[in-house]
Amino acid sequence: MSVGDTNPSEEGPATPFGLQDAERIVRRLAPALQAHGEWIQSIHTMLICRSIDACRKLHEEGQADTELGRWFAEENSDFICRHPDYEMAMREHRNLYALAMTLCDAVLSDHPIDRDDYGAFAESISRLDRSLEALVKELWDLLRYTDPLTGIATRFAMLPRLREEHQRVRRTGLMSSVCMVDLDHFKRINDTWGHHAGDAVLEAVSAYLVQNLRRYDQVCRYGGEEFVLMLPNTEPEQAVPIVDRLRRGLADLLVPIGDKALRTTASFGIAPLLADQPIGVSIDRADRAMYVAKRAGRDRVHVWSEDDDNDNPDISAGAIVPPLLGT
Repeated sequence: MSVGDTNPSEEGPATPFGLQDAERIVRRLAPALQAHGEWIQSIHTMLICRSIDACRKLHEEGQADTELGRWFAEENSDFICRHPDYEMAMREHRNLYALAMTLCDAVLSDHPIDRDDYGAFAESISRLDRSLEALVKELWDLLRYTDPLTGIATRFAMLPRLREEHQRVRRTGLMSSVCMVDLDHFKRINDTWGHHAGDAVLEAVSAYLVQNLRRYDQVCRYGGEEFVLMLPNTEPEQAVPIVDRLRRGLADLLVPIGDKALRTTASFGIAPLLADQPIGVSIDRADRAMYVAKRAGRDRVHVWSEDDDNDNPDISAGAIVPPLLGT
């Protein structure tokens, strides 16, 4: 999501915007938008019926007293208030109300409705609707494509990005890589320490990956304890030191569980994102490489090779519960 044209050096960084903020705004906006639609309908009824009482009431209430006007006045999310669609919608809402007042004045003065004034009013309605629709869509996309536990992208958000990168690879001939990440012994974490511990591990690992990837890399929670990394302009062999740095840092990560701390590791499988192969093939190969890393002892990085396609590892034996460390 983009933000408005602001100067960070002058205004400072925006307050982080998350799922709870989006949920709150969507809940507040839904009735405001419904009331706005009813308000537009009432204006048209007033103009057609030339209702003097309704015109006077509209003048008395003022723009800020509408449901949508109150939302604009009361919304204090730094992210939303800087958003260009919010700024445009707020300006257009004020303009729409001013145009409605012009039409009301014609009714109160018993004058005909000016064609140009009504045309401007109708165009303002359309512009406001487009701005609000774009803002609401972006909020819904955030809710849909963000994992509620970890706050990172879901696989549904990653796939369009992978398609874009795949097209770029086909267009430029430059190779990129995908990496499958699977936490080691995660079921044992849940079974031994409880699902709250498993959730804490997933949150901590997600935050670690986001904070330690290169700025143009992408990460998503693929499902359960699996994550997918997209590494643009990076061949698999070039990806190894990048991914191994993540592996080593993850192995040193301590996740607080009550008055103790849990340590975990992960296995990584890397595969190329090839121009002549579907995206699903690359993800499957990264998955196979990850399972080879599991069978080889876990907590390691493996790059896919053709031999891995014939590999059917059995990694069920020898699982060790990660230790809880005293703090």
